[in-house]
Amino acid sequence: MLGTAGTGTTGTTASSELVGTWRRILYFLAEDGSASSSETTWRFNGDGTASRLSVTRNYTAGVADSQTMDARWEPLVQTVRITYLPPSAGTFEYSYRVAGDTLYLASQAYARIGR
Repeated sequence: MLGTAGTGTTGTTASSELVGTWRRILYFLAEDGSASSSETTWRFNGDGTASRLSVTRNYTAGVADSQTMDARWEPLVQTVRITYLPPSAGTFEYSYRVAGDTLYLASQAYARIGR
């Protein structure tokens, strides 16, 4: 369950800003001319569930690999706590802020692609 404003420890009115789909893509060009990319898409749902899709592509070889991890998320005062669900494991807290349609999660910029 998402926290709410005024609880003191969890949630803020800004936590609803996290709800939506956010994407970050990095492109690489190696010295040998090969091209690749790394794409991460976060989906934060209003019910506290989340997913992270990671896609790596090698454009030169024409191959791609992807991995989806399911999680739960909880907004804290200036961070978000993400707990990965089995078969993955672990709980992490990341700083975040939202500026317009950009999410800065652990100082990495993600563009909003859906609500």
